[in-house]
Parts: sequence; structure tokens; C-alpha cells
Amino acid sequence: MYLVIRCGGCSHMMTAPDYRHHMLCPICGVTTALSDSRIYVSCREREVAEHIADQLATILRKRHGTDLTDEELLMLRQRYAAWERQSGWS
Repeated sequence: MYLVIRCGGCSHMMTAPDYRHHMLCPICGVTTALSDSRIYVSCREREVAEHIADQLATILRKRHGTDLTDEELLMLRQRYAAWERQSGWS
């Protein structure tokens, strides 16, 4: 599984394998602990997780860095789960 998380230093959206404990940001070099990070979505494929991270980065740029609310995060996870079911991953 791959997790979509946000860097604790520069707020860059990035992906990390779920077996890692820490992730080094490719932009600012800050080490982010996965246990302390907000997990936006967990995906089975790295490419899908990277695509979601890119889309979230675009959304957050348009919102001037304002993070997703808990309701928006729940809606994102529900929509991803529905897409995953339709794609035959369930």
C-alpha cells in the first residue's frame, strides 16, 4: 500500500510506502514521521497514489494552502473507495 501524505516542513504532497516509518521530502529534505502524518488516502498502486497527490497539490494551491476539512477528507476517501470498487480492486 502507498500512503498520500503531506510534508511537515513545506506542505508538499507526497507518497510513501506503508511499511516505512519516515519519509524524506524530495523538495525540502525534512524527514516526516508517517505515524504523525495525516494520511489522505491509501492506495494499492504507486502510480495512483502519485496521481492523487498531484491532484491534491493542485487543489491546495488553489486554496492557498488551506488543508482539507475532515468532511472533505472523508468524501475523498469514499470517492476513492467507490472508484476502486468499480475498477475491480475489491
